[in-house]
Amino acid sequence: MLLPVLAKALNTSLDYLFGLKDKEEEVDIEQLITDEIHKTKPEKRAELMMRMFYSAECAYNDYVVKKMTLPEALDLETYAELKTNNELAIARLNKDLQYFCFLSIPENGVNSYADASPNMVRFFRMLADEEALRIIYYMGSGVRNRMHSKKIISQRLNIPLDHVSKIMDRLDRFGLVWRVSAEISDDPPILYGYTYSSPLTMILTLAKSLTNYIQFCEPFIDKWNTGAFRTPDKKTETPIPQVKFWENDE
Repeated sequence: MLLPVLAKALNTSLDYLFGLKDKEEEVDIEQLITDEIHKTKPEKRAELMMRMFYSAECAYNDYVVKKMTLPEALDLETYAELKTNNELAIARLNKDLQYFCFLSIPENGVNSYADASPNMVRFFRMLADEEALRIIYYMGSGVRNRMHSKKIISQRLNIPLDHVSKIMDRLDRFGLVWRVSAEISDDPPILYGYTYSSPLTMILTLAKSLTNYIQFCEPFIDKWNTGAFRTPDKKTETPIPQVKFWENDE
């Protein structure tokens, strides 16, 4: 009766202990994750995902052998942060709003994708408008397929109608809202629906964390010597000379 306990302790199977298998089959980690999520209740899956991401990020610490458990009670706003030449990751651990963001850095850097194009500049200029943020938060707080008119937005948020119109046009160009024409009068009004953009939600959430000035990280894993933004000529990647250790006669 001790054999099952022994097999579990050794992380192996009874077939392997009895010599029925020459070697253990390779663990299918993707299938294990799929099975675990499928058997988890939908309302508990977010908690499971955070625990998995946190354990994976902690594993980048070379001294970590056993799994790390997601902290339960945090008095301070706390993050888990990972920085290497190949990955960037940030997770907020507090229960009031938990998130995890992971970025795989390509060999030629993220700047090959995230460039300073005119549309990037237009996008951040739009987000720098306080009233644009208020409209985004207002529309994003509604139920699915709820339609909005410029006039009602102007009245509800006390924003001049002409400015609402400019903001809605910008949101439309970025695909953050969709418009329809309502045939309910001789002058059919234009109504707008919010797309509930996941990237925009994450950008605003990460921006809020950044403005809070991230101070407390657990874990904080810092293994990078080449930044995520890399220039083609490699001039900025020359190693910086370091001070040598003490010589014996110093």
